[in-house]
Amino acid sequence: MQEVQSVWACRVSRLVRTGNVMFVSDGVKTNSYRVLGLSANATMSEVHKAAASMMRAAKLGQARTTETDIPALGNVARTEADIRTAVGRLSNPALRLRDRLFWFHQPPLVEKRAAPTFTTEAIPTEKIARSHDDALRCLLTAFEATLDDAGVSVWSRALRAWHQTVSDDDYWSLSLNLEEQGSFEPVALLSDLDDLRDDALRLAADGLIVAGREALTRNDASTVRRILVTLENLGDTGRWAAAAQEDIAFPAVERFRELCKAVREECVSKIVRDQDSTEHNKNVCEASLKRFQDEINPSLNKLIGLLSPESEEARRAREDAALSLSGIATNYTWADDFITSEKLHEEALELAQNTSGAFRIEEGLTEVREPARKQRVFGALKPISSAPSLRTINGVGFTLYGRSDYDQETHSYATTHYFVVFFIPVFPISRYRVINTDSHQYRFLGKLPLRKIDRWHLGIAAASILAGIISIGINSNQNSGTPYTSSPRPPSTDSPKAGSTDRNNYESRKTQLSNLKTRLEAGRSRMKRLESQLQPVTDKLTTLTSSMETITSELKSLDQQRNEGVNIDIEDYNAKVDSYNKLLSRYRELEFSISNDLELYKKMSKEDEELVAQYNALLR
Repeated sequence: MQEVQSVWACRVSRLVRTGNVMFVSDGVKTNSYRVLGLSANATMSEVHKAAASMMRAAKLGQARTTETDIPALGNVARTEADIRTAVGRLSNPALRLRDRLFWFHQPPLVEKRAAPTFTTEAIPTEKIARSHDDALRCLLTAFEATLDDAGVSVWSRALRAWHQTVSDDDYWSLSLNLEEQGSFEPVALLSDLDDLRDDALRLAADGLIVAGREALTRNDASTVRRILVTLENLGDTGRWAAAAQEDIAFPAVERFRELCKAVREECVSKIVRDQDSTEHNKNVCEASLKRFQDEINPSLNKLIGLLSPESEEARRAREDAALSLSGIATNYTWADDFITSEKLHEEALELAQNTSGAFRIEEGLTEVREPARKQRVFGALKPISSAPSLRTINGVGFTLYGRSDYDQETHSYATTHYFVVFFIPVFPISRYRVINTDSHQYRFLGKLPLRKIDRWHLGIAAASILAGIISIGINSNQNSGTPYTSSPRPPSTDSPKAGSTDRNNYESRKTQLSNLKTRLEAGRSRMKRLESQLQPVTDKLTTLTSSMETITSELKSLDQQRNEGVNIDIEDYNAKVDSYNKLLSRYRELEFSISNDLELYKKMSKEDEELVAQYNALLR
C-alpha cells in the first residue's frame, strides 16, 4: 500500500509541474470528502468535527490547500458556504453515496487510519477499499491524458478498471456498511445504491464525454472519432457507452436532420401543383437535387465517418437523407420527369436500407415505376410519316442492327438504322423503336435520337471516308492512266490499225482481260456466298455488342455513384458483371467460329483488289 502511495505522489508532483490536467469531474474536484479533508470511511461525527474546524479557519482566513487534497485536481474552495454545502451533501443519502464512490478510502500522503470495525466479517474490507482506490487512481490518470491514440487508450483502461470495481457486489456492501457504522441519518436505501450503480460508469466517463462534445464543436473530427470508437469498444461494459456516443454526436446529428428537413421543405414549398408549371417545377427540383448533392451528401459522409456505420445514430442519419432525396424524387413527378423520379427513389431506397423509412420510399417507387417505364419507352419517340428503307443489294444498302431497351408489355425494342457495305455497318442513320412482327418484318412505333456512341461511330466513319478520298486524290496526281475502279471496264472492240505485232499484242491483252474478268466474277460470286454465310453470325455479334454497351453504361453509372459515396446494390452490380462476362464469352465464341471464314474473306478481297489493279493496268 505504501508503494502505491509513493507512485501516486510522483504522478501528482508531475501534474503540478506541467499543469496537464485536462478534464476533472466535479464529482472529484468538489467532492465533499475532499473539501472537508476526510477519507471516504469518515463517520458523520467526523464530518461535523471537520466542518467545525474548517469553519473556524475560514473565519480567521486561514483556509488553505494541503498535499492531502491532491492539488493537481485544482484548488479546494473552503469558504463558509462551501463547507456548509459539503455537509449538506453528506447529509443527503444519494449524494453521500456518490461522493464516497469518487473519493479515496485511503487518500494519498495521508497516514493510514485504522479500518472501521464491521459487523459482517465476510467482507474483506481492506482488499475492497484498496481495489477501489487503485481504480480511482487510474481514472485520475486518465484526466491528465491527451486525446491522441495513447490518451484514449488510457481512458479505455481506466474505465474498464472502474467497471470492474463498480460491478463488484462487495464494494456496494462495503458502502452500505459504512452507512450503518457511520451513524448517518437518514441512511441510504438499496434503491439509492442501485441508481448510483447504474450511473457509475457514465459519471466516471464524464470528462471523456465533455471532451468529445468540445472536439465536435471545434470540428476536430479525428478526436471525436477516436473517442467514439473508444466508447464503442466499451460497449460490453453496459448500455451507458451507447448513450454516451449519442450524447456526443447529438448536436451534429440534429444539425444534419435540420438540413435534410430544410432541403425537403424548401422543395415542397416551391412546387406548383398544376400541369402548366412543368418547366418551373423541373428547375425547383434540380436546385433541390443540387443542394442534396452539394450539402447533404458530404455532411452525411462526414457524420458516418464519425459514427459507427451500424450505430443507431448513423442509421437515423441515413434515413433522414433518404427521406429528403425521396421527397425530391416525388416532386420530380410534377415536372413530368418520371424516369428521374424512379432513379432517385431507387437511390433513396438504397440509402435507407434497414430503416423504417425504407417502406415509405418503396411505396413511392412502386407508384412511379409504371409511368417511368412508359416515359422511357414512348417519351422520346417522334412520329414518322413512313418506314425507312431496309433494302440491300449485294450487301450494300440499309438495314437494322441492335436490340436494346426491350419493353415486355409492347414487345418493342430500340434499334439502329445503318447504311451497310457488305453487311458491315458503316453509317448510323437514325434509331427507331420497333416491333418485330415477323422475320425481317417490322412495325415502326417512332423515331429516337442517336446515342452518343452512334454519333461517335458516325464521326469516325465520316473521317475515315474523307481520309480515303484525300488519299485517292493524292495518288491520282502521282499516277497516270485510268484511275482505280471497283468494277472491271470492258475493253474497246476497235482493232488497232498497226501491223501484225500490234495485232498480236492486242489479241494477247484481250485474252488476258477476259481471263481476269472471269476470275473477278468467280471470286466475287464466292465472296457473295461467303457473305450470306457470315451474315447471321454478324447480326448476332452486333446484337451482343449492343447488349454489352448497355450493361457497360449501367456499370459506369454505378461506379460513379460509388465514387461519390452513394451506397449501391453490390449483388445487382455483380449480377451485371456476370451478365456482361457471359455476353463477352458468347461474343468471343461466335467471333472464333467465323475467324477462318473472315480471314478467307479478307484474302479474297485482297485478291479482288489485285485482279482489278491488273485489269486496269492492261487497259492503259
